[in-house]
Amino acid sequence: MMQQLKGRGAQINTDNRFHKHSQEIFWDDAIHDQEILTDSNQTQFTEVHPKTILNKVDRPDVPSEWSMNPYQGCEHGCVYCYARITHEYWGYSAGKDFEQKIMLKMNAPDLLDKKLSGKSWKASPIMLSGNTDCYQPAERKYQITRKLLEVCLKHKHPVGIITKNALVCRDIDLLQELAHHNLVQVHVSITTLNEDLRRLLEPRTSTSKNRFQTVQNLAKNNIPVNVMMAPIIPGLTSDEIFSIAEQASKSGATSLSHTMVRLNGAIALLFEDWIQKTLPLKSTRVLNLIAESQGGKLHNNTFGERMRGKGVLAESINQQVLLAKNKYNLQKKLPKLNTTLFALNRQKQLNLF
Repeated sequence: MMQQLKGRGAQINTDNRFHKHSQEIFWDDAIHDQEILTDSNQTQFTEVHPKTILNKVDRPDVPSEWSMNPYQGCEHGCVYCYARITHEYWGYSAGKDFEQKIMLKMNAPDLLDKKLSGKSWKASPIMLSGNTDCYQPAERKYQITRKLLEVCLKHKHPVGIITKNALVCRDIDLLQELAHHNLVQVHVSITTLNEDLRRLLEPRTSTSKNRFQTVQNLAKNNIPVNVMMAPIIPGLTSDEIFSIAEQASKSGATSLSHTMVRLNGAIALLFEDWIQKTLPLKSTRVLNLIAESQGGKLHNNTFGERMRGKGVLAESINQQVLLAKNKYNLQKKLPKLNTTLFALNRQKQLNLF
């Protein structure tokens, strides 16, 4: 097995597609200082102040109309993450940089409050987060996500949450209030029950045990929760569909969804490098099965196909998910979020003046 960078998903930095030139370092044989020869594995945090926080989602296969991401980059380090390529827009690599160089959008709550206070804004569910996990480790200290939820509650505005982190339970007090008005739903992503694999695949996420405990905590507090198998990786996690569904049902979830892995852009290079270093005996088979499930390539950007896959293998996996949902009573859909209270709440606030 080749040397692995501990505690990280990506093992390398890929070139930024927007850069015309790339840089390589050639070491002189006379250099022996190990600290010079090895990159620091520490996470770097940078405060940024963007002009906007809401992103218009114009993808026909994504149900949310708006998303917001309090953090750019994600320390969870999921090696397959489709959002990695967004780091290139900031001048960084989709590889190690994505999980080591985290940008904190400190003014996000103020931006959201200003946007929702605008006369032209019409309520439409906002997804936290469309790209990076809003409950990644940085949230424990900076609490930007919690402040965003406070803004949503203030305006009685609907919001959705996608996370792999049990830290979401810290904010159950806010989630309960939002859920009371049907203003929130939480999607907990669970990819594997194999802890050895999870540590390699998504090294700084919560354990699967803690994620199922999160599902249970949310469900018993009447907060709508959906379990996402996102993504399913053929040959690596595709044999766990029924096991995850059974555990989701036992934890109190009433709905289950899934996506197929798609290795877009630089993520294909990162994933190939990762699996050859961490699971070399499985690498060729897994890569071939991923390509088979996406129409012959490691990536598929076709709307309607990219998340469900294409071909016989993908359809077989989709059918397994359907059978698992039926077997463990996970067919229900989360209730549609309430958009009517926002206008009533705004009118009530205006009447105070």
